[in-house]
Amino acid sequence: MSETLFKAPEGHHIPFKGTPNFRDYGGYTTIDGRSVKRRQLFRSGQLSKLTEVDQQQLAGLDIRLVFDFRRDEERQQDPSLFPLSAQPETVALPIHPGSAIGFLESIASGNMGSEKMASFMCAINQEFVFDQADKYRQMFCCLLDHAEGGSLVHCAAGKDRTGFAAAMMLSALGVPRETIFADYMLTADYVLVDKEIARVSKKYQWQGEPDVMRPLLEVRRDYLQSAFDMIDKQFPTIENYLQDVLGVGLAERDWLQARYLE
Repeated sequence: MSETLFKAPEGHHIPFKGTPNFRDYGGYTTIDGRSVKRRQLFRSGQLSKLTEVDQQQLAGLDIRLVFDFRRDEERQQDPSLFPLSAQPETVALPIHPGSAIGFLESIASGNMGSEKMASFMCAINQEFVFDQADKYRQMFCCLLDHAEGGSLVHCAAGKDRTGFAAAMMLSALGVPRETIFADYMLTADYVLVDKEIARVSKKYQWQGEPDVMRPLLEVRRDYLQSAFDMIDKQFPTIENYLQDVLGVGLAERDWLQARYLE
């Protein structure tokens, strides 16, 4: 479940039949009392199963820039379906966590317990901070060149790779960290974990207990927390990390805040 006592902005979830975790992550209040604009920043899972009605609805959102964090083979297996009338510019930023290699081997061999699975998910989020930072730096670089239209960040489920992207964007805009965590946890409201367990178990030919896969497919605060812990250990503030690693210094934050806040 999402964070208790947290009320997401009205209309944050956009119901698509083909991608259940599609959300507008605007509407949040910043530390200085401003608000993130609505219908400018979106996040989702993969877009390969959008219906014709979904595509028509997507066209109405005026999304002009899409960041796809899926690996090359993921994109080839499940290509995104965009409306012909509103084709966005798509930027492929494939995330290849180094620890994923041993993880997939462990799944194939059946040598994977739920605790090890959860530890793996924390390790993946930690890798976003430095090992995959060039992808997120490219994301910001592209955003800084686009002054019109909305943008979408997405991966397969729209929770980990996408979750870190949204967390860094909201951090750059000055949204409080607890709000960022609450937005991250909203995935739990829209992703049916049992259904995902069946899908992923089939994909990896998992023969073990289905619940062992649960940590892989759930959204847990600990996952994103592990990334922030690494940032906090290495930098005095999140702003220092944004500047030194992601190329989002004071001038860039001012531009983003002028563009996305009201």
